[in-house]
Amino acid sequence: MVHDPRVSQTLARLGGVYRDPSRVDRDASALLRSSVGAHLQPIAAAHFEDDGTEATVLVLQGTIATHYRANTYHILVDMFLAPGYPRRPPICFVRLAENMYFKENHMHMGTDGKVYLPYLHEWTSQTHNLIELVVAMSSVFSADPPVFTRAPTEQPRPPDDPPPPLFSSITSTVSSTSTASRQSHDYQLQRMQQEQRMQEQLLVEQRLAELRLAEQRVAEEQTRERQLQAQREWEERRTQQVRQDVAKKITSYIQELSQQCQQELQNDWKDQQNLTYSAEHKIKPQIELYKKSIGDLEKRIKEVDRSIGDIQVWLEQAEEHKDEDAHIPVDDSVQPAHRHHEQMLNLSAENASISDALYFLDRALYQGNLTLDTHLRHVRRLSKRQFLVRAHLLKISQTCMVVSR
Repeated sequence: MVHDPRVSQTLARLGGVYRDPSRVDRDASALLRSSVGAHLQPIAAAHFEDDGTEATVLVLQGTIATHYRANTYHILVDMFLAPGYPRRPPICFVRLAENMYFKENHMHMGTDGKVYLPYLHEWTSQTHNLIELVVAMSSVFSADPPVFTRAPTEQPRPPDDPPPPLFSSITSTVSSTSTASRQSHDYQLQRMQQEQRMQEQLLVEQRLAELRLAEQRVAEEQTRERQLQAQREWEERRTQQVRQDVAKKITSYIQELSQQCQQELQNDWKDQQNLTYSAEHKIKPQIELYKKSIGDLEKRIKEVDRSIGDIQVWLEQAEEHKDEDAHIPVDDSVQPAHRHHEQMLNLSAENASISDALYFLDRALYQGNLTLDTHLRHVRRLSKRQFLVRAHLLKISQTCMVVSR
């Protein structure tokens, strides 16, 4: 977008009046470079708010074209861009030229020339611009011009001087009384005819004025009808556009809601399928496993209870024979129940004794009570014996496990 240097220079002189000067420069330059704003020019002028505050703002001053009765007219306008532009709409005034007057009771203009349009009332910074505003003003003022011209009134012409007498005023001694009377009668008759012609002319002019006034009233009525018709058409188009926009928004919302509901239904259906699959292939087998485990645990509990009862009986019997078994040696207090158990007990005792012997041999070597050769000879012999004992223990343990199975 090419900026108009006149607008840029004016904004530079204004300083920080506008929050978004680049938008103001872009909109004003676009209007001045368009065909509808070719007769406008930017200036800096004072603007007074309703609360009395004053600010120097950018004003687009000049004329806009209107078309009325197949003729093109140019109306003087001032477009003030308030400090809040583009959030605030422009403030437009119609100005008067020489011999021009404001039209009373105009639908879209106040008595001070301020312009009131639906386009300004519905102004938004995202969808409205200055070019469309000028087009709207030109369209509305073409249907109903806000100003009219009136030719200066002409002063009534004074009546002509009475015609000179037909005869010389020089008194003649030979004139008779009858001649003087005839001249006076002719003069009065001529004067009456002239007054009659003037009255007829005034009546004709009055009738013409009444006809012109009636034509003007008819033309004004026709203009007002066309304006009302144009306003109704504009309102119908606006209403239709609003209905279309609302229908589009509602349709879009319904489509989005439908897609969202379909997606949620598909997700819920997938979750239901997963739950059904899990119930059939995971939960039911797990429940069966838990039931089986419960049965096994109940059997184990019964076995434990039975074992606890046997232990309690054994403890009671041991308590009764405690005094009788007090003289039993420690080695005889534990007797293996099986021959393999007896071998494992003996081998375990021998393994433990060899481990103790190796410990004391190491300690004697550390304290210097044994020589290294003696220590190695005893350790080699005991280690070989311990290896055989442990191998024998492992073999007996494996044999017991096979028998228990």
